This record gives sequence, structure tokens and C-alpha cells, in this order.
Amino acid sequence: MSKNQLQELAQKSCFNLPAYACIREGPDHAPRFKATVKFNGEVFKSPNYCGTLREAEHAAAEVALNTLSRRGPSQSLAARILDETEECKNWLQEKAQKAGVSLPVYSTTRSGPGHLPVFTCVVKVGGLTFSGEAANTKKQAEKNAAMAASLPAWLSSNQTKGGLQQCQQRLKQLKNKSRIQ
Repeated sequence: MSKNQLQELAQKSCFNLPAYACIREGPDHAPRFKATVKFNGEVFKSPNYCGTLREAEHAAAEVALNTLSRRGPSQSLAARILDETEECKNWLQEKAQKAGVSLPVYSTTRSGPGHLPVFTCVVKVGGLTFSGEAANTKKQAEKNAAMAASLPAWLSSNQTKGGLQQCQQRLKQLKNKSRIQ
């Protein structure tokens, strides 16, 4: 049940789906499993060895859910705001239209072997380019890019065109400053 809940949380929050890894140890007739799950850039481990792979993955997912539920307001504020619209890309497009800037343009690249593709995406909006976290699907990569664009540009206290222009100026200053150093 915990694996399902963690996957639902990922989908509702515009995060990449959880990725599980497992360690097997012991003889063939009595194997023991320990699992880790990577979720939103964090790794959570099952606390004990389990008798089956499935139990170990569920234990790791349960640790992730328990840890996330104990946290107060977190870095995933943007995801919660975007969750209200249920579609990151639509949300970004609406904000661009309201701000009177160019609409988002997505550019997605596929890499990796055919059976295990990795998609990366950049989105250009309002004269700026944002890169999202890599994902297993094109759709998720585009959502990740939309979220990357939403953080600096739209979650500022002033979401007007003037606020966007101030944000753009500040980002350009930071980019220029990092080139000088």
C-alpha cells in the first residue's frame, strides 16, 4: 500500500516517480532484501532486511511517507501550489499569458538506451531558459522544466509583469556575476 501512496503523491505533486533499488543477501534458499527509494531527490532506506523484495520496497516507501508527513512547510511548496491546477505546463502558460510575456516553448532531448530512456527538457518563457530535472518520460521532463521555470519567476511576492521583469533582471545579474568569478 505504501508504494501506491508514494506514487500517487509523486503524480499529484509533479515529481518524478519513485525509483527503487534493492540489495539481496543470503543463500538462495533464504534470501534477505533491503531496499532504497529515491523520491524528489532524496533517498529513503528500508530499516531492516525483509523476506521478499516486495516487502523491502514497501518498507522503504513507508519510511519515505513517514518522513515526508512529519515535515512542516517544505521545499515542495511550489509542487503544492502547482498541484491545485494538476498540470504544471498549463499553470506556467496561464501565468505567462497574464504577465504578457512570450508563451513557454519546450525543447526535449532523449538519451540513454532504448529500453531505459532518459528525457531532459528546457523551457523558454519570458526571454529566460530553465532546465528541469531529468525524467523517465517526456511528459514528466516537461513538467519538471515547467516547475523549474515557476520557482524563480512566478513564486515571487509580486506576480505582475513588473515583478517578472524584476525577476528577469535579478537572474541576469546573477548570471553575469557568476561569469565574472
